[in-house]
Amino acid sequence: MPNVLGLEIGRSTIKAVLMARKGLGGGRILDARILDVRDSEGIGPALQKLAEDKNFAGIPCFVSVPSQDVLFRHVRLPFRDDNRIRKTLLFELEPLIPLPIENVIADYIALPREGLLVGAMPKETIREIIEQVEKNLGDVSVIDTSSSALAVQIPDHKKTSVSIILDIGRNSTTAAFCENESVIHIRSLAFSGEQITLAMAKDFSVDRNRAEQLKISGDYPEAMEKAGEECRGLCSELKNTVEFMKINGVLHNDPAQILLTGGGALFGPLRKEIEKNFTCPVELLNLISARQLEVEKNIMMRMNPSLLNAAAANALRSSAGKKSFNFRQGEFTARPSHLNFKNHLRWAGILAAVILLLAVVNQILDYSLKMRQIGGIKKDIARIFQKSFPDAPSMVDPVQQLKTKIEEDKKTFGLGEGMPEATTADFLKELSALISPSLEIVFTALTYENRVISVKGEAKTVDDVTLIKDALAKSKSFKEVTMGPTSLTRDGGKVDFSLRIEVQ
Repeated sequence: MPNVLGLEIGRSTIKAVLMARKGLGGGRILDARILDVRDSEGIGPALQKLAEDKNFAGIPCFVSVPSQDVLFRHVRLPFRDDNRIRKTLLFELEPLIPLPIENVIADYIALPREGLLVGAMPKETIREIIEQVEKNLGDVSVIDTSSSALAVQIPDHKKTSVSIILDIGRNSTTAAFCENESVIHIRSLAFSGEQITLAMAKDFSVDRNRAEQLKISGDYPEAMEKAGEECRGLCSELKNTVEFMKINGVLHNDPAQILLTGGGALFGPLRKEIEKNFTCPVELLNLISARQLEVEKNIMMRMNPSLLNAAAANALRSSAGKKSFNFRQGEFTARPSHLNFKNHLRWAGILAAVILLLAVVNQILDYSLKMRQIGGIKKDIARIFQKSFPDAPSMVDPVQQLKTKIEEDKKTFGLGEGMPEATTADFLKELSALISPSLEIVFTALTYENRVISVKGEAKTVDDVTLIKDALAKSKSFKEVTMGPTSLTRDGGKVDFSLRIEVQ
């Protein structure tokens, strides 16, 4: 089968994997290169240098770009049809991004439960990539983001209910969050391999180049003050991101697995710090081994999976049917490929037979599956109804019965009684305004009943709880603020607290 070229075009390096496709999802890696963009004075000269080897020229290219070059947003639409989504997507995206909508190309991934993960990329960036790659190498078939391209190529046996793929590069770090075998969010974090290098330079009082040599060689002690602070900062930001996603309903479970890739993943103290901060397994991702890709013997010594995972994922994209982004669309839609399709006739026949078989099986199972789903939904409704309204004699119209019950509870508990204009949102706004942003506070529960607000949460220290109590006591809306008992959290790193607030 024809060769393909996977290109990961970063801000400091270009990584290339030349692959001969094999079957429907495998391949043999024929060559691999890592080029320093700064040494070549730009992307164009670096690609030109790569093209000097004729093996890399004139073949289809599957390209990915750094995730920080793409704007990611969550969008909800009341339909799932692709044609309707693409007609509506830009209008929904316009108020959510800081760029004129006519200057971007957008694509989306449908989330497992509901909503879309939308990526928007400037047209100028897409145009430059296409011009430079096709000028020096071959036709650009796909333009994706490195994190998403990598995430969708991880074999199913490597996936769990919730996985985080942490790509730690020289200039940036990106976290791809996956749930139910789908990418649900991508976020850039304020951390990079360069920060580790500079921190080590301070720890050992050496220049930047010497610190980089020490980092690569592994010739350093485990205890490093500045480098350790940087690693802990990454862990803190990642934990906060997970909590924020859970609060907003984007993530529904704690991470069950963290996969590390990129040059920074090779820094041992960072891996140990991540293992200390998360209870789930932390592994180095080796996509080449996981996908059982063959590798030419003469390049085995320079095949570092942590550095070439994303480029290999791009090359695999040529034969994969899994959904990821592709910003080569609209005015940049790829030209028809010059591949020799006669070589694919046998595989096309096999694929057609598989599709036909699946269609027949789908027709047979469709009715049975839908009836099971309906039965399951009815059971879920009955369970929720019984849990929410245990005193109900029977379930007749669950929606109307629960609405009536909610109205009765509102009258019973009197939310905002005596203050008809006050709402829970007003109380939250009052709490947010009074508490200093510098305090590391997480509210885990808030209830309001009979003009008393009960708050539970986590703070860094008991002194911080006292500061919160004193700040809230200054409010004209609150009559008295009482601090309940405090205790250390399970991991011993924070303090559980409770507050009782009487409303004026």
